Amino acid sequence: MKTLLKTATIAALITGFANTAHAGSPYAFQTDAELAMVDTITPHQGSAEIRQAAFIEQEKLDENSRIAVARIDGGRFIATPFSEEADWAFLDKRVDVKLDMLKAGDHFKYIPEIPFNGIDTDNKIDEIRLTAANEGYSHVILYGMGADAYWSSFGGRALSETGLTVHEDCDSWDKAKAKALLVDTHTGEVLGAAKTDNVTFNIGYLADDMERVLNTLT
Repeated sequence: MKTLLKTATIAALITGFANTAHAGSPYAFQTDAELAMVDTITPHQGSAEIRQAAFIEQEKLDENSRIAVARIDGGRFIATPFSEEADWAFLDKRVDVKLDMLKAGDHFKYIPEIPFNGIDTDNKIDEIRLTAANEGYSHVILYGMGADAYWSSFGGRALSETGLTVHEDCDSWDKAKAKALLVDTHTGEVLGAAKTDNVTFNIGYLADDMERVLNTLT
């Protein structure tokens, strides 16, 4: 009888400790799916890996995701060149989410009118992101070439000054001849980055690398 009582007491203590550990963990796992995901993580992985796995699980795209594509040139939004638009149109046919070109008319609806001799607005990237959000897009692909795709920067600005949230392991920190960021329009979170040094025949290779990014999230 004493053995049974000791066993029950130990089991209760273990259960209480497990519940306390979950309650105080850096990420609150609420569903059975989330708990199952944590169970697949090997014992040597720390809390950072657990949070990253949970983040990826939450941020997946689905067939309802609408993604705008916006071309950056000199840090400013420009209409997508026709030849580059064709590469994104081909990508739209290959992925399970919907891609559309962000139109200049959409952008002008949400930016302030500035007098001819006035001072221009400071953060063009946030203007584009908010335009996409107001137009009903869940995400936006921002892309640029040359100086717009330089080391630790995007659109001619340091990544820390773009208004976006960029994780340390994101490819957006690297330099490339062409670079594209997949951004959540509501939070400003960069979910992935594509890049290429082969722009001899337009941005087809950049679109191909963005396909890789989208496939990891769908």
